[in-house]
Amino acid sequence: MTTKSKLIKVLGLAATVIGVAATLVTDWVNEQKMDEKIEEKVNEALAKRDDENEES
Repeated sequence: MTTKSKLIKVLGLAATVIGVAATLVTDWVNEQKMDEKIEEKVNEALAKRDDENEES
């Protein structure tokens, strides 16, 4: 096997690994954003409920 073909195989493998890592990071970031939105909505709902209870 020539040096050029080894280099191409290594670059292909590296590109695959980088692609998988990028996908995992993207999924993690999206999950964090979703968790933040959920927490925000829960806090809003609890604050609204507390306001309604205070008015009663």
